[in-house]
Amino acid sequence: MHVVVAASFLVLSGIASLTYQVTWVRLLGLSMGSTSASISTVLAAFFLGMAMGSYLAERITRHRIHSFTPYLVLELLIGISGLMLLPILLHLDGVLALVPAMGTTLSLKFAVALLLLSLPTLCMGATFPVMASILIRQHNEIGLRMSQLYSLNTAGAVLGAALTGFVFIPHWGLDGSIYIAFTINMAIVIAAFYASRTWVLPPIEVLPAATSTDPTANTDDSIDRRRALIILACTGFVSIATQVGWTKYLAIFTGTTLYGFAAILTVFLSGIAVGSWVIKSRLEKIRAPHVWMALGLVLLGLALVATRAGFSLLPQIYDAVNHYKTAALLQHLTKYSIVFALLFIPTFLLGALFPLNLKLYCGSLHAVRARIGKAYAINTVASIFGAIFAGFWFIPRYGTDHLLTLMAALILLLALIFLGRLQRMARRMALLASVSLALVAAWQAPHLSYAALIASVNYQWDPDAMNSKKPKFLYLAEGKAGVISLVTYDDTIAKLQNNGLNESLIHMHDPNQALLTETLLGLVPYMLHPAPKSAFVVGFGGGITTRALTLTDLESIHVVELEPAVVEADRHVSNGEIPALQDPRVRLDFNDARNTLLVEPTYYDLIVAQPSHPWLAGAANVFTRQFWALTKSRLNPDGVFGQWVNLFRMDATTLQSLFQAFYQVYPQGLSFANINTGDLILIGSKQPLSFDYARIARILEQPKIKATLSTHDIYTPADLLWYFALSRNEMLAAAGTARPNTDTNLLSEVRLSALTTQPSGAEDPYTFLRKHFHLDLIPYLGEQAADRLYAQADHYFFWNDTELAEKAAQQLAKIDPIRGRGVEYERAWRAYDYATAARLYAQYRQWPDRTYKQHALLLAQQGQINAARQTLQRIKDPAVRHAVYAQLLYKTKDWSHLAALRTHDAEERKWQLLAVARTNLPVAGAALDRLDLHGADDIPQMLVLLRYYTNSGNPGMFAAKTQQWTTTISNEIERLKKLAGQVTQQDEAARTRILRQVIDELTQQQTFALHKETLWAFHFR
Repeated sequence: MHVVVAASFLVLSGIASLTYQVTWVRLLGLSMGSTSASISTVLAAFFLGMAMGSYLAERITRHRIHSFTPYLVLELLIGISGLMLLPILLHLDGVLALVPAMGTTLSLKFAVALLLLSLPTLCMGATFPVMASILIRQHNEIGLRMSQLYSLNTAGAVLGAALTGFVFIPHWGLDGSIYIAFTINMAIVIAAFYASRTWVLPPIEVLPAATSTDPTANTDDSIDRRRALIILACTGFVSIATQVGWTKYLAIFTGTTLYGFAAILTVFLSGIAVGSWVIKSRLEKIRAPHVWMALGLVLLGLALVATRAGFSLLPQIYDAVNHYKTAALLQHLTKYSIVFALLFIPTFLLGALFPLNLKLYCGSLHAVRARIGKAYAINTVASIFGAIFAGFWFIPRYGTDHLLTLMAALILLLALIFLGRLQRMARRMALLASVSLALVAAWQAPHLSYAALIASVNYQWDPDAMNSKKPKFLYLAEGKAGVISLVTYDDTIAKLQNNGLNESLIHMHDPNQALLTETLLGLVPYMLHPAPKSAFVVGFGGGITTRALTLTDLESIHVVELEPAVVEADRHVSNGEIPALQDPRVRLDFNDARNTLLVEPTYYDLIVAQPSHPWLAGAANVFTRQFWALTKSRLNPDGVFGQWVNLFRMDATTLQSLFQAFYQVYPQGLSFANINTGDLILIGSKQPLSFDYARIARILEQPKIKATLSTHDIYTPADLLWYFALSRNEMLAAAGTARPNTDTNLLSEVRLSALTTQPSGAEDPYTFLRKHFHLDLIPYLGEQAADRLYAQADHYFFWNDTELAEKAAQQLAKIDPIRGRGVEYERAWRAYDYATAARLYAQYRQWPDRTYKQHALLLAQQGQINAARQTLQRIKDPAVRHAVYAQLLYKTKDWSHLAALRTHDAEERKWQLLAVARTNLPVAGAALDRLDLHGADDIPQMLVLLRYYTNSGNPGMFAAKTQQWTTTISNEIERLKKLAGQVTQQDEAARTRILRQVIDELTQQQTFALHKETLWAFHFR
């Protein structure tokens, strides 16, 4: 019974220990940084504490133990210290902010982590040797019990890895996971206390000196112990170094997510647990352990080679999995099953060899108490060096493929230390031959190809990848935080990728053709701040946001990038140098940006964040309420913060969580979005934000900024506001009662990691945003809100976006009912719904000038010229009245009066020039060429200009403008056809006739525009 109880303790202890490990590393990463160096430092401190605990356990186990009390005390200390650590770790950032060196220097980070984790990790490290000392009571139980204990403890770790990654953190967060681990510890303590009072352990066997089988009596056995010690160190080193390499490669296959890492760790530990369990009943039967060790090492080396070769097949497997449309859960299970199949044999052998090594090293029953802790400590310390060797030095310099090959070769060569122990020549030759052939196999077997694996990702939000196009690699390197690649499919757009996922798109030939969202991420906060001088950029990425900021008059720009390989990749676009980084105002550091903001007491006018995706481990830390609170603390009083959020691979619930977290921190704000590319920008500030049109207009006229934004048709503040999304109030209303995304609940990382397809229905983020979007611009337009909204509605009509114009009308009606209904009238008028427009016009006596203008043109269209002229007189603005009068003269073909007009402005002039063109085309054409003509309302002038280009011998301009204007006409025809389709369904005969008439006329104009010989005749027929 005591064995069953102890087995339960070990399993539960393994679960608790893995839960603590995972959560502590995540919590420490929040304050110490999520760079690979920081994480490795924390892990090294964790494992060093365990190694010290294993080594010091000998002080406990040297005495005979007759109850579970020592183990009870250890578990009690683990639980209490683990629980007490939670508030310390949650508020460690405040301490590091007071002593910045502790958060920047690796040695001090290590010291802090070791100090914080020392008590629980020392106790964790001691639990295995103490339990072994408690349970191993007979000499013939040494091999059985050590194997049994190790396998059970590892099985607990398997459950801990799986439960923590797939259950505890997703459902209860990091803090909840700590509470669960503490509860497990307390359950062990209570059960151990009961067991100690109830059961009496069997007596420890005492062997007579004459019959002692202590291996120390035999020189060969003493040498075997040294060999076993070497193997314990080497296998510990190799196992962890190999795990680092496997994880790096498999992260692309399983995803760089909470679930992906949990799956890899679970599979790794599962094989070890099974291997150590299977060998437990055979250890006492082995008569020549050195032979079995040599054979086991050769098999392990071959298994490592075979696994690496199996990895080379993953690109084809990944491609097949991606094209097999099935449920997300089944896709994940398929991937995890493949990982299990690849890793099981080598991890099984590692698990089987460890207890065999322990038995060889410990030897006698008495020696178990003196040596097992040291053996466990040496294995653990070697594991630390393996992780550091692989992650810090070897992989960044030589790559994962070479690492896995080297580790397999090291294990194979390790088998040769038993060469002198083999008495038969045949066995020696067999061992030499086996190792030699295995080394040849290690070299000749298929090697890893990150290029092939990345190409097989077929990221479903990348149309090039989904169309099975093959990328051309401009750069590929294994960075410290991921595999960074730069690919192109068309030699025009370069795609910066991390583990196969797109991070940015870079135009290879024209930097002004930069991604709009990344450009606006830098420029919108700059425009909203009254006079910014300094900026902080989270993540360099493709360099687009940093470049946008260098186009301004900022005095300093501090950029912090997590992955140095990202910048090296960008250099391959610009032939070695990145212009933005040559700007003397730019300072680039490689670190975790959150850590930098925490430990550097610098304040900024602007902070903009363009991290990786919010479901990726590490990147998720900069989408939380705590991170946004940190950015707010580093802003000057008028400071503005901008945060990029992707809409692809996003769901509405996560967006609600992000909105809630962001605006619980920032009392003021708004958002911008580019729905076409799936990007959202959250803007936050301590002070109210407003659109200073004069300032924004001046900024947009600056040559460098104009050159970039003009490629996206942004010339005026009205163009910029096209991308306005939700106001702060709208986002808070949309968030409802959602839980905010925090450092501890990891909502964005948990939910989005599980997505494999774009959500639909209520969870579709685009549907969600449209549902809550009402164009709530009034809070940001100041005293001129009515004028701005009215002009904005006209802008939307110009670009044929009646939906946005209607929303502008609804908002405008709140503060200016007259102009609000004027926009409603214009919507009907532009849709040629003259009946509705006339009814609406008759309901009110007061209208804006623009409505009087439109109604006059409506009446003229219907042949009611006198009524149109009467309406014309109601227009208060003389300039508008003159322009409408000129347009009426054009519609009635009163050429003489139109040509004789004395024009007052460009709007009136463009209609008058149509009459001038009848008698003097060169003068009229040259004048029209200087005017801004680009909309559907300017089609008559466009046709005259085409004739002018033909007569003036400018075929190039004729061809360019013909293409541009025929496209304009085509778009207008398509718009009217859609309207006609809707009207036909509503059975409005009169409106249908008008629309068909206009469509026919536009179609003829388009046809004549393409035939310069008939152009003139058509225009003046």
